[in-house]
Amino acid sequence: MCDYICALRSQDSRSRGSTARLRRPELVGSGPSHGPDSKTAQITRLSRENAALKRELARLQVYRAMAYRDPLTGVWNRRYFEERLNEELSRSQRAGSSRRFSVMVLDLNDFKATNDRYGHPVGDTVLKDVGEFLISHLRHHDVACRTGGDEFSVLLPDLPADDCGHLVDRLRSGLDAANAERRIPISLSIGTASWPEAGDTVDALLTRADEAMYADKHRHRAARKIPTTVRREVARRSAARRSRVRVRVPAQA
Repeated sequence: MCDYICALRSQDSRSRGSTARLRRPELVGSGPSHGPDSKTAQITRLSRENAALKRELARLQVYRAMAYRDPLTGVWNRRYFEERLNEELSRSQRAGSSRRFSVMVLDLNDFKATNDRYGHPVGDTVLKDVGEFLISHLRHHDVACRTGGDEFSVLLPDLPADDCGHLVDRLRSGLDAANAERRIPISLSIGTASWPEAGDTVDALLTRADEAMYADKHRHRAARKIPTTVRREVARRSAARRSRVRVRVPAQA
């Protein structure tokens, strides 16, 4: 008899629990979280959040451009060039000989004389013209950067050493044509270096490109009988580059 009463009580307790659960609106489907109005509200909320994320992404892209763009010429700056060059070298080392790339270093000839004679605003215009010239005469995936006062560097993905000479010739032809319409002609010294022929490190590649660029500058000065010291200038630029690397990379404890 006692077992029978206990069984009835247990069944009654389960029945009351089931009835209570059925009366909860979220379980029977009559609550606000399952209605069409609730779905519309959720879609509206998600749309607002998505729009806010897009605005934030656009804002971050603006900040990134400000951090990596040279404000005067509009091309990329030294920081971006160094990061992209390291990335390209790492990818090429992983891919092996099937992937090649080159770097180009350009330096304005007689830029100090231009500033001294015409003033710095005119010198700024010349720098802007060089940036626009590079953008319009390079491939869309080449990375043109201003890496110093009158110095520019270009990362040339997928360009082997054999094709660098053709590119330099094309740039010189384009520069000659553009100079025909300029009041102040632009003269550039150009040097290139290619991976892996010129070396397997960033410093080796840039040093070889500097050497080629200063050799070109020496020819320009020799034609005008201006003395120059190529090795001293290359050593100075290499030392400055290594100094920047030491400053940016903190010492390990």
